[in-house]
Amino acid sequence: MENNLIFVKLGGSLITEKSVPATLKYSILKRIVKELKEVVDRERDLNLLIGHGGGSFPHPIAKAFRTSEGFIQADSVRGFAMCQNAVSTLNRVVVDLMTDYGINAVSIQPSACCIAEDGEIVDFFIRPIEECMSKGLIPVVFGDCVFDAVKGCTILSTEQIFTYLSGFLRPSRVLIFGLVDGVYTSDPQRDDSASLIPKIEIEKYTSVESYLGSSYSVDVTGGMTTKVKDLIEIAKMGIECEILSGKSGNILRALAGERGLGTIIE
Repeated sequence: MENNLIFVKLGGSLITEKSVPATLKYSILKRIVKELKEVVDRERDLNLLIGHGGGSFPHPIAKAFRTSEGFIQADSVRGFAMCQNAVSTLNRVVVDLMTDYGINAVSIQPSACCIAEDGEIVDFFIRPIEECMSKGLIPVVFGDCVFDAVKGCTILSTEQIFTYLSGFLRPSRVLIFGLVDGVYTSDPQRDDSASLIPKIEIEKYTSVESYLGSSYSVDVTGGMTTKVKDLIEIAKMGIECEILSGKSGNILRALAGERGLGTIIE
């Protein structure tokens, strides 16, 4: 299926107000779902695996309880439960909207099928994902807090999940839709002089590494630096990756095969 499978991530900053806890950008999410529905109806041979970030739903909780560090304090278990519930709530909204618009989406909860070891995935029961796609359904994964054999628990980003799954499912492309147009020389939300980096070649990554900063709001999964590093690991498998804006029309254009809308990593 590698020739017609595309991984699509909807960034947490795109679909939630990351500076306001548990707040959805409903009109943007609805517009994105409509675009995805148009793609699904038009591109009959296309397989999709969709993922989304947690944004303002789990990130403030995870930061407060230091969930990514493991079960390190008396209230860590409480933090894990609250964090997992928050991101599952967002996932339920996303999948509800997709099914309402006629997309046959199925939620795949990483915390129920994935085990990490010191922050890295070591076991992932992927057969339900394979079965989804073989039956014409669209699996929807998400960044989640999962059990960790070393730390007790950790948080996995959607990019980490995509990296692991890419080794087995071999998508043709990985598209990361966010709030900004791609990777910049500095944070374009704060610096008007920031300029877009159109392409990052993995052999020349060190030449742009200094430009990469953390996200402009709370993100316990590491911000842009970590995202790019994860995508470089996918690019090493020969899979084209692109970080681009989720603004109106971009999902339609990218899934129709257009390249260079953001920053390509190859």
